[in-house]
Amino acid sequence: MTLQTVAMSNWHDGSICLVENGQVKTHVIAERINHNKHSEICEKTLTSLGEEFSDIKCSGYSRVESSHHIFHAFHSFYDSGFKKALCVVIDGMGCHVEINHPAFQKGTYGRESMSAYLLEYPNKINLVYREVVVPFKCDLLIEDSRTHVTSTISPALMFQKTCESIDDMRWYDAGKLMAMASYGKNIIDIKDEMFVGSDLKSFKLNYKLDTFKEKCDFAKSLQIQTQERVVEFINKSIKKVKCKNVCMSGGYFLNCVANTHIRKNLHKNINTFVEPICSDDGISIGLAKLLWYENTKSKRVFPLKSIYFGKKRELDLNGKKVTVKDVAKLISDKKVIGIFQSRSESGPRALGNRSLLYDPRDPNGRDRINKLKGREQYRPLAATVLQEHSHKWFDMCGMEESPYMLHTLDVLSDKVPGISHVDKTCRVQTIKREFNKNYYDLIKEFYKLTDIPMVMNTSLNLAGDTIVETVDDALNTLKNSEIDHIYFPEIETLI
Repeated sequence: MTLQTVAMSNWHDGSICLVENGQVKTHVIAERINHNKHSEICEKTLTSLGEEFSDIKCSGYSRVESSHHIFHAFHSFYDSGFKKALCVVIDGMGCHVEINHPAFQKGTYGRESMSAYLLEYPNKINLVYREVVVPFKCDLLIEDSRTHVTSTISPALMFQKTCESIDDMRWYDAGKLMAMASYGKNIIDIKDEMFVGSDLKSFKLNYKLDTFKEKCDFAKSLQIQTQERVVEFINKSIKKVKCKNVCMSGGYFLNCVANTHIRKNLHKNINTFVEPICSDDGISIGLAKLLWYENTKSKRVFPLKSIYFGKKRELDLNGKKVTVKDVAKLISDKKVIGIFQSRSESGPRALGNRSLLYDPRDPNGRDRINKLKGREQYRPLAATVLQEHSHKWFDMCGMEESPYMLHTLDVLSDKVPGISHVDKTCRVQTIKREFNKNYYDLIKEFYKLTDIPMVMNTSLNLAGDTIVETVDDALNTLKNSEIDHIYFPEIETLI
């Protein structure tokens, strides 16, 4: 018997998810449809769903006031493959939490910012420890509710509020701060008092950041101090439950530098899983899966094997017929090639179905691609490397693979300057043929031509726009940019 559950998350980063027999069948992210970054669900999103959702009623609905961190936790747990795990959630602000304690007036609420839960199948969850942030001076541990009430805002919210305080950034530009951190030289002691406001939403950074140097020094300090705080939080939670399986979700864990630092500094013999779709557009997946397990009482485990969850797009184009060797030759000749395959990647990382590719050997490659996309010149670019060659080119920190581009790794060769950041690191996606056949074959052909088993990879979009979703999106991006071609490998066509 086929059981389907559908869930919708309608806040910033709105999304809809269809789960069938315990696994994601389709996941639609609102911003990909309406091209408004981090937007809520809108009518255009709903009308784009088509026949696949037409006969199914929405069985779950979430706004931020609901069990926000719980849905993050279940999402990472169900994807991890663990039968029992400590699930850590860190984001800007989770759900409202009423604080029941004599020290507070009745009706006092805070916001869950860092939490740890112990999860087991099919849907068992127990709170281990959490931090709840309030907009007034406070530092109180409430033992019986395993809650630390604090005025120290979450690491993720620190990034967000710092971004909001810089003229050319928006709240969601934490990736830019992470890039700046590598240019920082001096360490600043970041204090709680630097973030001021009458309530959590109005908090601002009260610290002068005018020059690029000042921004980089602050970004470096923020990176170091927040990742140390997160390591301490996770290790403390591990000690409480003595569980060696750790899942991580929430927007903070899009911080690839922090993820690598965490991996290196957790207690020994800890198994980790970072949820690839860990920001709020993954909330609908967590809710839809939770509903499925609640209904079925199944204890079956479905480890994540792919995140190409977008709607299947029909590809009917008239263009030049090409082989994979032809396209690899174009990349080796320093052509900028977009690659578009039917189903898009969920989450913020382009993993070969909505990617922009270039030759990593070009020392001017980063500048060229950043200029083409309209991005800041200091921002690094990622790499996709054949899994079987990854350990020769990158320090994999004990990992066998990095299929979802969630870690920043040291580059071990000077032959790929285009993907090497100022600190000699790179965000890395490793790829196996069974993960993405067409993308793997293209990189393999590039390797045969150049002896370099990787390509430079960034998302197929221009600055200010979302990653392309439809064929028309891709063709419009090609038309309005200096991208040389877009390759549709499933129909062996080049436009």
